[in-house]
Amino acid sequence: MVFTRNNLDRSLSPYLRQHAENPVWWQEWSHEALAFAREYDRVVLVSVGYSTCHWCHVMAREAFSDPECARLLNSHFVAIKVDREQRPDIDHYMMSFLVATTGSGGWPLNVFMTPDARPFFAMTYASTEPRLDMPGFSEILSQIMNFYREKGADAREFSLNVDHSRVDKATRDLLETHGGSDSSQPPVAMIGESDEREVERLVTELERSFDTVHAGFGSAQKFPPHASLLFLQHVHAAGLSERAGRMAEDTLNAMMTRGLHDHLQGGFFRYTVDREWTIPHFEKMLYDQAMLLWNYAIATRLFGRAGYRETAAGVFRALEETFRVGDGYAGAHDADTQHREGATYVWKLDEIEGLLDEEELDAALRVFSLSRGGNFESRNHLVRIIAPGVHEDRPQEARRAPAPDLVERVRRRLLAARREREQPERDDKILLGWNALTGCALLAAHRYAGLDGARERAQELAGFLVDRFVRDTVGHALLGDELQEQEFLRDVGALLLFLAMLGEDDVDLDRRYAPERAFLRERLGRLQKDDVWMESIPRDFPAVPADPFDQPVPSGISLASHALLLEQIRDHQQYQPHSFLDAHARGFANLSALASRGYVYVVESPQPVPWDAIPVNSVQVHGDGRTSCYRGVCYLGLPPKKMG
Repeated sequence: MVFTRNNLDRSLSPYLRQHAENPVWWQEWSHEALAFAREYDRVVLVSVGYSTCHWCHVMAREAFSDPECARLLNSHFVAIKVDREQRPDIDHYMMSFLVATTGSGGWPLNVFMTPDARPFFAMTYASTEPRLDMPGFSEILSQIMNFYREKGADAREFSLNVDHSRVDKATRDLLETHGGSDSSQPPVAMIGESDEREVERLVTELERSFDTVHAGFGSAQKFPPHASLLFLQHVHAAGLSERAGRMAEDTLNAMMTRGLHDHLQGGFFRYTVDREWTIPHFEKMLYDQAMLLWNYAIATRLFGRAGYRETAAGVFRALEETFRVGDGYAGAHDADTQHREGATYVWKLDEIEGLLDEEELDAALRVFSLSRGGNFESRNHLVRIIAPGVHEDRPQEARRAPAPDLVERVRRRLLAARREREQPERDDKILLGWNALTGCALLAAHRYAGLDGARERAQELAGFLVDRFVRDTVGHALLGDELQEQEFLRDVGALLLFLAMLGEDDVDLDRRYAPERAFLRERLGRLQKDDVWMESIPRDFPAVPADPFDQPVPSGISLASHALLLEQIRDHQQYQPHSFLDAHARGFANLSALASRGYVYVVESPQPVPWDAIPVNSVQVHGDGRTSCYRGVCYLGLPPKKMG
């Protein structure tokens, strides 16, 4: 390997290839690059980002394209680029160091390390020129060089806090005892009344930070709270809290109606920069589509609002039309088009007037908030005045709403025109964990929203993921025809959960994927070290304890624990109750706590029961009898739909 050139032109990562034209001599993470740094006693810059990251693009155009910055980096540093989606273990380690030393995080994530890989300084974006109280990047590099010469030997090794990454007793028991079946044991845990108090505590904790004006959580930029919404909806389904249902419904309504939602294509942007859910950061991530499809599918059943089904159908449409790559799904769409954020998505009012006839324009003006001045850089990002699928409980909206077929005509006309514009770049990397979560969401769309084709698409996706990713180990990312074979906890856990859920729908598929599920359980056992969950155990980086937080997607720990619990329930095995954890950070883990404490109906039947005949908080088990168990009480025959 020649280190006196930029080697990213050889990379398979779309993100790394975006930096291949920089004058910086970028390298990929490797033993060889670190050995070169040690040999020449150079500081290592590890710069982490991802292909749809707006500020990563800005820094690439500015500091990393600046001749003076490049000269300093090439002469005195070894510069390494990392795609965080390919290497979440490296990203988690570096981000933990950034947060520990600065109190905040973000991307691009730039960490400076000694030649023997001890981090000593971290930062996010920096401009070429000084801004506010921050010097320009070349000055920062000079200061880093001076610091290393004077104090580099004092840099300490950084270790992650692993307290929250330990394998809890319940999950450890699942890993150790899985394999047999004892149908004489009750299939649900028997727990006392303290559970209701714990659930009440978690709902109250979420309520404290709930935005009662605009919904969602917090008072600044708004991210879709995927795991918290799943938890709140399951709490509501279990009859434990009407407040939980109201928070979930208000948030779902706000996200569905306002600027987080792509009202033309369907699907959702990553977050909004304001409290009111109006202007998004325009990138689109696969995991957001998966988790919101899952949430809106459940909401369709729980709350009966037509707009929820329409929104779920739009996400499914967006997946098939804009994310699908072969039999899998791409990771993301960029926020920028030709270096302008949101350029593909926003409109001048006269553009809309020129595209629509009089009837269509009247409908557009009644449905969307449109103005000459716009709401984003003198243009209009579409926000609805009237919610999708106006329900009979909103009579004032219903009276103002144009006919649904007319609104659909407007949507198609505007979308067709938008497709003529230049489109954002797409990251075609197929990530196993995100695709498996999408599979779970497709199953939810079939079960609770009755979306045509969702179940069949889930079955096709399962076959593709097993065929392409499951070998002697479990792969992580497919880049073209090349498989990144590194094994990650989040991938193994998500795929096991997907296959376990898939087996509920079809006895034959349950049997077909039984060997793969057994293999995945065995791989989970290997992703532990000294009783601690590991993000991965790679050859080229220290094993990093897994990130426990369920934001923005469920953590590998939560996915693995939930998948193992579902396997135990479906195999009639005894299991231990999971603990209720932090309300905001561990929402998906709290789903496992609900299920392990009996707040799911365990429905047993020789063939799958139609999902519309049982509650959303149900698990289907294949067996000779026809029973349903809830909170330790079992009924012969199947109880009515509104049980519990």
